[in-house]
Amino acid sequence: MRSHSFFPALIGLLPLVPVSGVVASPCHPHGPGNDGVGHHAGGAHGGGPGGGDHHTGTGDGYGPGGSHGGPPGFPPNGTHGYPPFNGNGTHGGGFPPYNGNGSSPITTTTTTTTGTTTTTGTTSITSTTTTTSATSTASPTACSDYWLENIAHQGLAPYATVPEYRVFRSVKEFGARGDGINDDTDAINAAISSGNRCGPGCDGSTTTPATVYFPPGTYLVSRPIRDFYYTQIIGNARCRPVIKASGNFTGLYVIDSNPYQNTGKLAWTATNVFWRQISNFVIDMTAAPPSTDPRAGLAGIHWPSSQATSITNVEFVMSMDIATTQQGIFMEEGSGGYLGDLTFNHGRYGLQVGNQQFTMRNLVFNNVQTAIRQIWSWGWTYQGISINNCSVGFDFTAVSDDSNTLGLYSVGSITILDSSISNTPIGIRIGNANATIDTRSVNNSIFENIALNNVPVAIRNENGAGSDALVGTPTNTVIRAWGKGKEYNSATTFNNTAGTPIPGTFTPFARPASLLGPDGRYYARSKPLYTDLPASSFLSARSFGAVGDGQEDDTQALNRLFAAAAQQGKVAYIDHGQYMVTRTIFIQPGTRITGESYPQIVSAGNYFNDVLNPKPVVQIGTPGQLGSIEWSDTIVSTRGQQAGAIGIQYNLDSAAGGAQLGPSGMWDVHVRIGGFRGSNLQLAQCAKTPTINANVPANIKQECIAAFMSMHITTRSSGLYMENCWFWVADHDIEDEANNSQITVYAGRGLLIESLAGQIWLVGTSVEHHQMYEYQLWETNNIEMGQIQTETAYYQPNPDARLPFPVDLRFHDPLFGPGQDGWGLRIVNSRGVRVYGAGLYSFFDNYDQDTCIPGRNCQRNIFSLEGPLNDVSVYNLNTVGTTYMATVDGLRDIIPSADNVGMFVAAVAYVHTSSVN
Repeated sequence: MRSHSFFPALIGLLPLVPVSGVVASPCHPHGPGNDGVGHHAGGAHGGGPGGGDHHTGTGDGYGPGGSHGGPPGFPPNGTHGYPPFNGNGTHGGGFPPYNGNGSSPITTTTTTTTGTTTTTGTTSITSTTTTTSATSTASPTACSDYWLENIAHQGLAPYATVPEYRVFRSVKEFGARGDGINDDTDAINAAISSGNRCGPGCDGSTTTPATVYFPPGTYLVSRPIRDFYYTQIIGNARCRPVIKASGNFTGLYVIDSNPYQNTGKLAWTATNVFWRQISNFVIDMTAAPPSTDPRAGLAGIHWPSSQATSITNVEFVMSMDIATTQQGIFMEEGSGGYLGDLTFNHGRYGLQVGNQQFTMRNLVFNNVQTAIRQIWSWGWTYQGISINNCSVGFDFTAVSDDSNTLGLYSVGSITILDSSISNTPIGIRIGNANATIDTRSVNNSIFENIALNNVPVAIRNENGAGSDALVGTPTNTVIRAWGKGKEYNSATTFNNTAGTPIPGTFTPFARPASLLGPDGRYYARSKPLYTDLPASSFLSARSFGAVGDGQEDDTQALNRLFAAAAQQGKVAYIDHGQYMVTRTIFIQPGTRITGESYPQIVSAGNYFNDVLNPKPVVQIGTPGQLGSIEWSDTIVSTRGQQAGAIGIQYNLDSAAGGAQLGPSGMWDVHVRIGGFRGSNLQLAQCAKTPTINANVPANIKQECIAAFMSMHITTRSSGLYMENCWFWVADHDIEDEANNSQITVYAGRGLLIESLAGQIWLVGTSVEHHQMYEYQLWETNNIEMGQIQTETAYYQPNPDARLPFPVDLRFHDPLFGPGQDGWGLRIVNSRGVRVYGAGLYSFFDNYDQDTCIPGRNCQRNIFSLEGPLNDVSVYNLNTVGTTYMATVDGLRDIIPSADNVGMFVAAVAYVHTSSVN
């Protein structure tokens, strides 16, 4: 993905005045020092002259060596920081009850939600009320019987340089005791780094993956645990291990996923941090010493990251001291991403976060002073949030102290749905008393279906005078829909029609019944952890004869594995490896699959290279077949020229089975086309060629035509829940030796949904860099999407969206004229489409952005609504680099970006078709 290193790193600072904020610096797509905007390497997300250092001292961020500097502002090459993060600003006295002038409503009740499944017809929420103790009550036998600990560990890293490289490693094998007495810091860091892995100083790598496993126990640490690239840090899900900061802990983060270096920069450009997880832990900070810096507080996890990353099933236990500055998760930049199934107890902040876009689902906050403080955002979606006994629920008041944008808002667009706030004096804070007049389209807000109980102020607008934008209630009530920002009706909007301000409370489009549980919330389902299954319930790919070395043909072995798993009612476990296949892999109804450290299924050969007869690499069911599947933690890819390869084809009719059958689920299943070792689609084969006219077909490198389509949800299919899935055509070579150099790899189409029945949920998904479109919805029904994110192919319009793949009407391909770029989102005659946050980005014009980003003309338009039958609502639409934000029937360009300038993006709170049902 890209090159956006858009925002400043705040390095865990905790400004005690919520009105302090950050300012936008240019977005950098994905890559190192390219002083450009974008998302990936080579000018999209890099640092470069515009990136700015985040420390001005010489320390590494863990001790007194580095004071905290601010980033340069826009345009690139700026040199100014911003107080209070450059050492020149000061914090005010805070706001009651945290400035000593008020009393805190905090109690000690703790609600822990470890997973949520809401089905059509059934709701099952695992929720318990406990104290803040972080000890396990499970029996020793139950704790030791976790399948991941007991199965054979046969994962293979075929391109690792260390002989007998170990993918799976337990921290106890490296000397960790887990007894809560001995210091386990060094042993844990040794387990993570062992094997010549990609640590600080390495730009990125897919060749040294690791699953770092923690058996049950309490692991005492006195310094940060430092994460490495392509690492899954996993605890025992039956008895979550406790990582406990010691009484002499030094540092800013218990787990630091992206450490600051002596240069003041992150170890990895945050927008290039992919394929990592943290799951199944309790992080206990209650014994840690209080911070000696009133601006900085200890954070459980530091998480500047991007796509294909997640933190799940983690509980944060923080200090109950009213003066505490502790926070659960600190995130200052990146282009994410997904977090889910987390609990935060006590502390100053549960989350203090900023990122280009993110989806967060099923989070619980108990007795936290401020549950969520948003540092900055382009677009953010919160779903299924539960806030209990806090002082402030959501705080979106941050403004900039940068001299170029002094006093302007730094929070762009926020969407909250299906959430609850209880026993909290202020539910949501927007606006800012210290803000200057900000005419940009920022602080856009859509809040839908939020239950309140004893929330005196539901929404407080902290403008100069201070006012209650929505009065709360001492009893139960629900915010059905409330908004701030502009609204556009596609039926009545023309080229220069101005948006209509949303009056606060409004009537939302009806939710399709088939997408809902009995409580009226959207169906949601957490990734299965299989904690009730013993090791004997898992079948290994390696044990079924698959090799995974990237050389042997593993087609037959994988097909045998998946068939046996379905027939025996067991789970197929794909040990890590690169599994080359020369024919389609079939997944039958009833199959359950999970992978180790993102194993790859990689197509190769002539079978997948016929553009006129495309074939799926992985086929799920036959058209209209009844049944459902579960699939997690796997990557599907191609090798070399594969012009007829469809990454994943989904055919099952899961909705017809009713509530007992339930929808199929895909969690952390990704399609990755090019840019990795073994793909034959790297810098050596597919270096970018912006100076060669690629609109002449003979000039296109045929060996870089790598996939027909990433995923196809077919006409007779239905009932599919997808969470944290990323379909990426590589814009840069990931491997370290390539230095994030940009490449040109061609894939024709992104995600095509043409299911007639629909009943599709896309939670935290992203599709990037395809030729014709990223998302296309064709005559489908009942789709929930959000947050979705796209990027137009960096090479366009050289060639434009007509090449190299010809139009194929069997797949409802759009028609393009000369010079046009592909669509980010195309919706044709589809009903019941509800989008809860969309970021559609175009960062380049033939790999150049110096002119088109400030001119907002990298492409003319990026979102197409076509046909008279559309029933579509989109909350918080954000675009980059487009002249218009949408077009209707190819005839009317609507919503000029210049009229809706926000935080680098153009932003609109609400776009919809003609009628509210």
